[in-house]
Amino acid sequence: MLVEESLSPETMEIADGADSAADVIARLCGRLGPLLGVERDTIEHAVLAREQARTTAFTNGAAIPHCRLPGLKRFGIAVMILRRPVRWDNEGHAVDTVMMIAGPPKSVPEHLRILANSSQLLDSPTLRAKLKRAPDTQSAYELMVMAERAVERRRSEEGMLRELRKEQANGVDYLSEVVDKFNW
Repeated sequence: MLVEESLSPETMEIADGADSAADVIARLCGRLGPLLGVERDTIEHAVLAREQARTTAFTNGAAIPHCRLPGLKRFGIAVMILRRPVRWDNEGHAVDTVMMIAGPPKSVPEHLRILANSSQLLDSPTLRAKLKRAPDTQSAYELMVMAERAVERRRSEEGMLRELRKEQANGVDYLSEVVDKFNW
């Protein structure tokens, strides 16, 4: 199960900003609910409960709130790209890219693969900067798909991915090759 199979331009939003993390989560739940056939409040409650247990924000400006819900038959992913970051948690993380994931509770391997790919994608500063300049959600979706394909290709060629942080310390962001192909 890949991000590409659970994300669509309709579940993405490019926004100037948001009032709070709860606002972002509510808006993304509004996009996922109809797609998954679940009430927005059901997803929102589960995601907020997970977020209260432990923040899903990273120090790099991304967050991956997620939940597993009984009754879901498939995964759904929604993304919000914020041109102005929002304060995400009490730890002071400022977040500008949010990828929310909801999936069935028994699909643990698929959930972990989606989380792994999501973190690889959102750990790329080049990718996140380009997403902020996307002219529309269709363009942002196409960039995310191509970047995930690069993650998967690298995984199949090299086995386990090396940590991006190690490469970034050396000034390397392998997803920049993908990003450079998008001229907007």
